[in-house]
Amino acid sequence: MKYWPLEMQSLARLGPKPTTKVTTKMMKRTIVGAVLAIAANTVSAQELPVSDPISAKIFLELRSIQQLAGVIDPLLTVPGEAFRIIEGDFIALGALRIRLVGIDAPEIAQRCNRSDGGLWECAAKSEDRVREILRSAERVECFGNGRDPYGYYIASCTADGEDVGARLVEEGLAWPDEEQGYYLPEAARAQAGSLGIWQAETERPAEWRKQHN
Repeated sequence: MKYWPLEMQSLARLGPKPTTKVTTKMMKRTIVGAVLAIAANTVSAQELPVSDPISAKIFLELRSIQQLAGVIDPLLTVPGEAFRIIEGDFIALGALRIRLVGIDAPEIAQRCNRSDGGLWECAAKSEDRVREILRSAERVECFGNGRDPYGYYIASCTADGEDVGARLVEEGLAWPDEEQGYYLPEAARAQAGSLGIWQAETERPAEWRKQHN
């Protein structure tokens, strides 16, 4: 005997059998709703402190599940050229300020070590790359998880469907937030290729801030 989701049983009583497209979407939403309900019973990402790495990790996991099912609305959806770049991991749209979750880009004015012993403008390069990625995108979507202590949104953004944070890490233009455990495969590939920040040992942004603030 087959058991159908309650939503489908209700539709069956009300009228004709739903189309395949409607049925598939309904089943996806039902499955995702169950998964999210279980996760919510364990811990709510909205209730955890934004600065807590577990909060960001849970948010990204739930957001991935919701995106696959098409049941989450982005914080914003705009053409990439509308953004202003503040840092490699910090962008703005009008008065809206967004920090990319899961990555740590070089600080403004920070320079990184080169393999030949010199220095290169890693902060400027990271900023330029984000600007290039966003401005070439017809559609940028950012999915938010509240705000940090400064009032900035914490979000994951995609440019024409590609994760901006993942791209920066994979090209050696940002460090992954290792406490959160995201973008580690991308970082491993960049390190293996000695790309960008991995071409020579260099200070991470947190260490650089301590010495220059």
